[in-house]
Amino acid sequence: MRVAITGATGFVGRELVRQLHAAGHEIVGLLLPSEPDEALACGDVVRGDITDPESLRGLFDGCDAVVHLASAVGYGQRWEACRTVNVDGTEHVAAEAIRAGIRRFVHMSSVSVYGRKTGVVLDESAPMLPIGDPYGDTKIEAERIVRRRAAAGELDLTVVRPTAIYGPGDQLFMPKLIENLRSGRTRIIGSGQNTVDLVHVEDVAAFLVTALQDPRAIGKTCNLNNPDNPTWQDLLETVAVALQVEPPRQHLPYVVALGVAGAMELAAKVTGKPPRLTRYSVRVIGRQYRYPVLAAQELGFAPAVPLTEGIRRYVELR
Repeated sequence: MRVAITGATGFVGRELVRQLHAAGHEIVGLLLPSEPDEALACGDVVRGDITDPESLRGLFDGCDAVVHLASAVGYGQRWEACRTVNVDGTEHVAAEAIRAGIRRFVHMSSVSVYGRKTGVVLDESAPMLPIGDPYGDTKIEAERIVRRRAAAGELDLTVVRPTAIYGPGDQLFMPKLIENLRSGRTRIIGSGQNTVDLVHVEDVAAFLVTALQDPRAIGKTCNLNNPDNPTWQDLLETVAVALQVEPPRQHLPYVVALGVAGAMELAAKVTGKPPRLTRYSVRVIGRQYRYPVLAAQELGFAPAVPLTEGIRRYVELR
């Protein structure tokens, strides 16, 4: 199979390229005009920008499938950037795939589309809920775009909704966690007994390969999470041991943590430095969510990297 990948040099993209190549597939990696060819480990380089539809013209010709990973993600994303990349960019990629005669389309979404609701089971049938978050809300809009195309019979679609992803190449979650633990100022938000919603990048990429190869994935939406993850308190202790630092013992109530994070975000606007804690992080860490993965398990999803092993490997690389 010849697979075009947007975001091919990103965190998930690099691992997906590696696994697709190992499985014998051909890769067409979409790189920005400014990226060096060497950024793509293997495969054919094409250059374009998903925010510029004309730059995509003809780049997917001859491909059998498209995996759309490119996205505006991370702290400090503004509405304009998220709409331009996540919404308009998805429309442009889907339109070019259809123009090129490609039906198979795997779209990377996020559990953020559920709106961080607690106390309910958030399986794939749960409604998407905008909450005023630039990232989550625009990922909802992006899903609606590809779903309309699929409903019109133009795409054979699979939507993948992972929780937070970690592993080699992670520039968002683990670096900030390690920085905070090394500072000695980390607090356990809430009780710390809520389970961690993390999945290793190798497991995400492996499922994307499965979704491409298994026709049963067409028409499906799949949460991705590791159902065997420990509590946040256990995770913090695991990372602290790997770093050879003292694990945090003091707790910070959830509501207080939200207020502290908001103040840090305001200060960050003045200093220009990323805050040590964000309200998004507090919502992710401080509350219990339930993202069952039955739909993915029906396709063979079985995380191969236990959290403790993934953490140990990540810390050893730093």
